[in-house]
Amino acid sequence: MGRGVTPKQFRKLALSLPEASESSHMGTADFRVGARIFATLGNPDSAWGVVALTPDQQALLVETSPAVFVAVPGAWGTRGWTRVRLAAANAGAMKNALAMAWQNCAQKARRRRGEAPKAARAPAAPPESLERIFARVRKAAKRTKLPEIEQGRWYNTPALFLRGKSLMRVKDADTLVFRCTLEQKAFLLEAEPSVYYETDHYAGWPAVLVRAAAASDAELAHCVERAWRLQAPKKLMAGHPRPAIATNRARKR
Repeated sequence: MGRGVTPKQFRKLALSLPEASESSHMGTADFRVGARIFATLGNPDSAWGVVALTPDQQALLVETSPAVFVAVPGAWGTRGWTRVRLAAANAGAMKNALAMAWQNCAQKARRRRGEAPKAARAPAAPPESLERIFARVRKAAKRTKLPEIEQGRWYNTPALFLRGKSLMRVKDADTLVFRCTLEQKAFLLEAEPSVYYETDHYAGWPAVLVRAAAASDAELAHCVERAWRLQAPKKLMAGHPRPAIATNRARKR
């Protein structure tokens, strides 16, 4: 699918999820797993869909794709319900958002029925292993000499921010998540597949996964700089118009 998702495509993606069914309430089409609604179509009008996210998921999507995702006004929005501007979405982002919403509701439905989750989560990595990998990223950030990079937590793992906007986070003891444009991600996946990759969860997101063990310190500095330039306001960018890290090699296409 190209840029933009039609209501027909939204419906097809929603109904492709396991046990999903279509119903309606108050004249609006909705999509359910069990009795729980995970998405609606046509609210407030035909230009929009709505997905049932968690507040954290909503915050991430609104931050990374504000032209596509916006919180539903009022109390429903604070609970995670999120509008999707269909004309601005793409199939990858839409599929990912619907899958998250489906998973949220499917887990609640299974708990209500007393069923165990279909897949157990992997054990969390020890905090010290996350800090070790994050120490390399902090060193890379200092190497760029770019301003206002701050440390924090994102999804309860170590992360870097610029004026409250996420640059990267440690996903687990072996993996980093860095912000980048979709165009940059496509190039990196093709040019350096041993370092960069993505999973279905990140398809359509302006972020790329990095195998920490395969990335050099210089490569991590490039990752920090790409993320910084993506998030930096124009006035701040004006003071740093050129790459802070020199590229000593040409990437292969």
